Amino acid sequence: MTNAKISNIVVAIDGSDSSRKAADYAVSLAKEKDAKVSAVVVVTIHRSDALRGSAETLHKIVNKQVNIAGGWLNSVKEDADKNNVKFESRVIKTTTSVPEEIIEYAKDKKSDLIVMGTRGRTGFKKMLLGSVASAVVTHAGCPVMVVR
Repeated sequence: MTNAKISNIVVAIDGSDSSRKAADYAVSLAKEKDAKVSAVVVVTIHRSDALRGSAETLHKIVNKQVNIAGGWLNSVKEDADKNNVKFESRVIKTTTSVPEEIIEYAKDKKSDLIVMGTRGRTGFKKMLLGSVASAVVTHAGCPVMVVR
């Protein structure tokens, strides 16, 4: 990396071990660079969930996911607080693309860097399942660091 100023780091969290490692790295880098960490969790509302039951049922499903996401973000906030790193977070609910939401969030935050984890899928699994990290790397308007 060059000596470019890093003042705002976006970290995408999904509850996986690799996203936790990415969050740890983002906080560590933010401490070193005196930067802010903006953490984001994107909760996908699947259309199939909407068809399975009432609006109340869908609301319960989404609220459960949001509460779980809040726990992940609180964990990162505690780490940021211990390291005197400025921190903010957001849970985004969407029916669209997770990578698009991460990229848009980073753009809104005028991010200098996106940090995210990867599950390391390759070959047929990656082709079949797609890769959020790959899509963000391909389309983001700022540098993206992928942590394993």
